[in-house]
Amino acid sequence: MRLLLACTALYLLSGIYIVGSDEVGVVRLFGRVWQERVPSGLHYRLPFPFTRLDKVKVRQVRRVTVGMEAPDVVIGRQTNPLQAQFLTGDQNIILVRAIVQYTVRDPVRFLFAAADSERIIQRVTESALASEIAQMPVDEVMTTGKIAIQNRVRQRAQLWLDRIGVSVVAVTIEKVAPPDPVKDAFEAVTQARQNRHRLILEAQSYANTIIPQSRGEAQKLINEAIAYRDRRIAEAKGEAERFMALLAEYRKAKDVTSARLYLEAMEELLPKIKKVIVDPHGGQLDVGMVQRQP
Repeated sequence: MRLLLACTALYLLSGIYIVGSDEVGVVRLFGRVWQERVPSGLHYRLPFPFTRLDKVKVRQVRRVTVGMEAPDVVIGRQTNPLQAQFLTGDQNIILVRAIVQYTVRDPVRFLFAAADSERIIQRVTESALASEIAQMPVDEVMTTGKIAIQNRVRQRAQLWLDRIGVSVVAVTIEKVAPPDPVKDAFEAVTQARQNRHRLILEAQSYANTIIPQSRGEAQKLINEAIAYRDRRIAEAKGEAERFMALLAEYRKAKDVTSARLYLEAMEELLPKIKKVIVDPHGGQLDVGMVQRQP
């Protein structure tokens, strides 16, 4: 009797269970979901076979590889290139490996909406990735288009994965590479593209240096020309005013003004002239040059 009571007590106590802080519990009663989200802590349920408990880590970020799986050195598994081949919009084949990070949003759907949720996540993301890559040229896929592809693939995959209670955190393209038979050609094209980009940057840098310098020199010449023009105009005006003043004086006293102008001109010219005076008449000096003739 005591043994029976002890066994019964142990059987009833087997219904006590603990849900971790990063988990939720899903309890089924006779195969049907009875409690969908049991929070963390100590709980009780009817012992087996009346109920069954499933614990799901809802805070854990899970990972799924899409495309080419990483080789497992320990077990000797090699990559399968066919799993990673995608066709681009310009009819080129490239190898792509992406990582899908996801969390469980609805534990009931995650447990019972699909038999293999991880496989579904992989296939859905692979389909979305193939669809996006097929709309873009190979150059864009391998260079500037990665971020856009990742965002659009995550959005497209999320529309389907809502059905199995999964929330896609991120889709990250880890590797984009050409197939081995054309790898050298791709690398040559990539190198040529990089050289082209480098030369363009160098040309832009040279242009950014020489154009401001040329504009500065041009502006300097313009400023010098304007200054020379203004100076010549001012000098011409001064000469004209001086001439008009002399003309007025000349009209008042023609002889005196003419003599003064002659003397001023000779005063300016004679210091610049080297003259040798020869006396052919015994000491008589010819000063006729400096005498004003009537």
